[in-house]
Parts: sequence; C-alpha cells; structure tokens
Amino acid sequence: MKKHALLVLVMAAFFTMGTLTAFAQSAPAASSGAPEMKGAVSQAGPSDEGVCKGHSRHSLQGLMKKLGITDDQKKQFRALYTSFQDRTRKTRMDLLSIKDEKRTMLLSGKVDQQKLAQLDDQLVKVKSDLLKERLKFRRDRLALLTPEQIGKVSDLMAARAFRAKFRMMHHRSEGRGAHFAG
Repeated sequence: MKKHALLVLVMAAFFTMGTLTAFAQSAPAASSGAPEMKGAVSQAGPSDEGVCKGHSRHSLQGLMKKLGITDDQKKQFRALYTSFQDRTRKTRMDLLSIKDEKRTMLLSGKVDQQKLAQLDDQLVKVKSDLLKERLKFRRDRLALLTPEQIGKVSDLMAARAFRAKFRMMHHRSEGRGAHFAG
C-alpha cells in the first residue's frame, strides 16, 4: 500500500514539474504584447525547445518562407482569416452550445432519445455549415498564391505523402516481425 502511494506521489511530482516547465517555456512568448491568433505569423519564430526528436515542428512562418509569401499576401491572409472567424463565430458558438446541451443531458442520467436525436441532427447541420465555410476559406487562401507558389505547395504535399507512405511501410514491416518473433 505504501509503495503504491509513493508511486502515485512521484508520478504526480513529475507531472507537475513537466507542466510547470512547459508553462515556463510558453510564458515569455505569451507575454510579448500582441495577442497571437491561429493563422497569424509571429515575428520571433518557433522555438525548438520542447520539440521531441522524431516530431517535426512545422510553423506557419517556416511554410510562408518556403513559399516566398510576400508581405502583401500575409496581410491578405490575415484579412481572410479574420473574415472567416467573423463569419463562423455564431456557428462555432452554436456548435459549442449543442455539445454542451448533449453533455448535460448525458451527465444528468436522464437521456431522452428523441431529444438526443434532434441534437445530433442539429450537430450534423452546424458542422456541415462550418465545414463549408472552412473549405471556402481554404479556396480563397489558395487563390492568393501565384502559380509558382502553388507548384511549391504541390511539391511539399508530394514529399509529405511520400514520407507518410514510407513510414506506413516501415511500421508494417516492424509489426509483422514482432508477430513471428515467438
């Protein structure tokens, strides 16, 4: 019993230290003055601290640099993103509301199957509307690229697909060997 309690205490200490370390590393970046938004380009660039070996950290800034995105294009991307966020704000709030209502019903233990079916139908409609807007946003963003930049995007996508295929084949062969190892 004492060993179990000690193990739990040690695990909690490591978890707390890891959380505090991660928070301390992210705190200076968060206090830079300007609020960061998803899709915006930060001036400082990504930090390689905290990135595990084997995990790549693709930053929006790095991608924009590879594609040769101009300052004018960056402004247009930000404007597109802001307009997307404004257009989808009500839809995203509706989505959260439906999920919350569903969660509340399930946690109360009084599940009304008919009401649950209605909530699921609403959830599908709202997610569909949000997906349509997201796809339009992606098309609009792609329309801002030059033909050369689109070619670079194509090359990057092909390289990514190749790496994924290689990893899949590599992991399959390891998995098969493990079954026959006896």
